[in-house]
Amino acid sequence: MNSIYTICYVSKVAPNLSDKDIQDLFKFTATINNKNKISGILLHSLDNFFQVLEGDEKCLKDLYNKIKEDPRHYELYEVYNKKTIHPVFSNYKSTFDIVKTATDLKLVLAYLNQDIANSTNRKLKRLLTPFDLLGDF
Repeated sequence: MNSIYTICYVSKVAPNLSDKDIQDLFKFTATINNKNKISGILLHSLDNFFQVLEGDEKCLKDLYNKIKEDPRHYELYEVYNKKTIHPVFSNYKSTFDIVKTATDLKLVLAYLNQDIANSTNRKLKRLLTPFDLLGDF
């Protein structure tokens, strides 16, 4: 049986990345993650990327190794990289979600509030709250 795995990170957007480059990255990320049955979110705000990936352990580890080498971002900070019993985003939407607006982020935060007893949900909510307060999308 394959393990359910979760990886979460924050990174700085490369200074040479244009808005079009970011939109292309969003489209590519959603396509690849949905094809590989990866749930989670990707957010771009305040010149940072914030991503949560959940799915098959081997698939995620292979993908994460590629992400770490991607020149479109730098100063990657790993929040967590672990097996999980209760993935956070498996019931959020039927597809991987790109968080593009303040409204999208509010929906994610409301979703996380539904199971605040889950320590991972609480941690994600704390990490996402500054993006919500500043509303810089």
